Amino acid sequence: MSFSSKTKNELCRTPLGAHCCQTAELYGMLLYASKFSKQEIRVTTQLPALARRMTRLLLGAFDIQAVFQAAGQRQLLQLTDPKQLQTIMAGFGYDFKNYVTYHLNRNVVESECCAAAFLRGIFLMSGTVAGPDKKSHLEIKCSHHSLCREVMSLMLDLGLRPKLTARRTAYLLYLKDTAGIEDFLTRIGAARAAMTIMEAKVEKNLRNNVNRQVNCEMSNLMKATDASARQVLAIERALEKGGISIYPENLRETVDLRMAHPAASLSELAALFDPPISKPGLSHRLRRIMQISEGFAQQAREE
Repeated sequence: MSFSSKTKNELCRTPLGAHCCQTAELYGMLLYASKFSKQEIRVTTQLPALARRMTRLLLGAFDIQAVFQAAGQRQLLQLTDPKQLQTIMAGFGYDFKNYVTYHLNRNVVESECCAAAFLRGIFLMSGTVAGPDKKSHLEIKCSHHSLCREVMSLMLDLGLRPKLTARRTAYLLYLKDTAGIEDFLTRIGAARAAMTIMEAKVEKNLRNNVNRQVNCEMSNLMKATDASARQVLAIERALEKGGISIYPENLRETVDLRMAHPAASLSELAALFDPPISKPGLSHRLRRIMQISEGFAQQAREE
């Protein structure tokens, strides 16, 4: 089962709430249904939980007994009775006339709880959300541009920040930021789905931070190893040509320790002195040793 289906099943377990919220949620479902007109209301869904919830909403909001019928892998609801259709249209504040599209009646979603119920209805009917293992994305599909903009306005009033785009013959309201998706899902009643996305985000950030730290430490280790190898090679060449006497007395202990411990880091090497010396002090000595070694090598080549 997809993450979208799991989220919708969670939403279908949400308590129906007050009569006004039931009406608002049903309004969102039917406004985004396959067909919503004064001649016919047609709803198709693959989710049995959604079919059961809509049946309960129709009964609770308008006292209409509705039955979904099997249609292949989907379930189909058709309402064609003029009396039932007129009851529904009147409940949503429409006159019983035919329109290309019905504009959003803000009176039905006047309170914040009703607005959340309405958004739950439209998401159940035509929304999708990417799982936590994928790139953050939530979208709601609508076939009418004017209605899509009106719903966008409602979402903006609620503090949500969707974007609008066209895709072929449809229009999409979408959210791509994880925080916005979490806020939307929590607001419409899918707190568990929102928490799943939030936990996945935290885990991903933690994993990325660990990877960055490991990569940084690995890079530093490789740099230190490379520097140590260059030091050892330069000292070996200088010792072969001139012996330890080419180095001042105060640097010979450092030369001996570096050659005896070629893989040691600066910290490890500094701790081997008696008494131990600081890393900056050791670094200064090694730079001086490299200057002498390279200078002696250059002199030897010239001769």
